[in-house]
Amino acid sequence: MAETIALAVLENLVHMRRQDFPSRYVCIAAIVPGEIRCLTERELRLRSELRNLSAPALGDWWIQSGASAVLEVPSAVVPAEHNYLLNPIHPDFQSVRVEPPALFHFDERLFQAR
Repeated sequence: MAETIALAVLENLVHMRRQDFPSRYVCIAAIVPGEIRCLTERELRLRSELRNLSAPALGDWWIQSGASAVLEVPSAVVPAEHNYLLNPIHPDFQSVRVEPPALFHFDERLFQAR
């Protein structure tokens, strides 16, 4: 889950070719109540046993540990912004509200060769 729609667009653009994009793309907002604990990757990396784990291994550890329902990680595309991972096996996950999907159209100029 990206912090903003703009970041979600960039995250998709760097990982998919134009022909791979679905024709009916949607945005879905997730509302995380303030009382739900959100850990950051930085907080996890303070733990000596997690310091040298790869990002996927750290994510696996986080899911299995049940440390929180939400994990904030920096975007690889825009490091000053964040993506949020949701842990569906955490008890607090049930409190996350999902908004109805909204149709989203990518601006065709994003796909023009320069």
